[in-house]
Amino acid sequence: MASSIASQLQAIKTFIQVENEPQKRPLTRPSILFNPKEAADIDIDTILDIALSGLEILVGVDERFRNCKNDLFNLKSKELDRELMGVDENNQINASISSYLRLLSGHLQLPASLKTLEYLIRRYKIHVYNVEDLVLCVLPYHDTHAFVRIVQLINTGNSKWKFLDGVKASGAPPPRSVIVQQCIRDMGVLEALCNYASPTKKFQASRPVVSFCTAVIVEVLGCVATIDSDIVKRIHPFVASGLQFGVKGGSDHKAGALMIVGLLANKVALAPKLVNSLIRTVAEVAREDVKESTDLQWFRLALMALINFAVTVC
Repeated sequence: MASSIASQLQAIKTFIQVENEPQKRPLTRPSILFNPKEAADIDIDTILDIALSGLEILVGVDERFRNCKNDLFNLKSKELDRELMGVDENNQINASISSYLRLLSGHLQLPASLKTLEYLIRRYKIHVYNVEDLVLCVLPYHDTHAFVRIVQLINTGNSKWKFLDGVKASGAPPPRSVIVQQCIRDMGVLEALCNYASPTKKFQASRPVVSFCTAVIVEVLGCVATIDSDIVKRIHPFVASGLQFGVKGGSDHKAGALMIVGLLANKVALAPKLVNSLIRTVAEVAREDVKESTDLQWFRLALMALINFAVTVC
């Protein structure tokens, strides 16, 4: 009995000692601005100050960034620990991060953007918990060293992004052809790109994302020997949304969609129902552009797409 009490007292004593011991500073920390050892010496207050300085620059470029200061970058966030938070709280954080990264995807060429990402990595561990959103945000910038540094922090696991592990090993920015070939091997990657570049009720994809997605689709269609229904199914939402009249920010998307439609008409025998649907949609685009604009470039593109369909059908 005495020995049992003694062991319990010793356990309590040990627990109290552990609780009272100061936490050891990690030797390294994940970072895209500093090397891992330097990052370990920089406290969260400094990282937040760096992020806020970057955010101010971004606000000057795009006013939509202003609201982020009171959300992901508020002072209380310094004390946040995602591992100790519940599911609902983490879901709210994930939604905010997803929205922010979509907005940031149009400005990642600015050093200020990387300053804000540094805080999201340190405080919210987005390289651990928001891998897909982070990858899709930075993928249009695949040819930059910033992309490499971000990818080197990510644990891709067995996800569809595992092919990016090659970037970690080489330390070199991958050419677009690497991504195109992966889209051909894994249609899930192509579908993720197309969905990310398609507008939703809340989001309009940034210009770099739309342009990148268009280029990848065009190259995929050019590389495959046969365009099957699976490919058409994956890219159709991106094409259809690009041809919707009145969609905001649609000029690049519309141009890309018309280009893709022309390629499809030349390279694949589409189902009659889909052909009729695309012809009606493209014709509507041409009609509205003639009504709304004195610049007939969109009308010409739409007309070329219609001619391609007519030749194919005949």
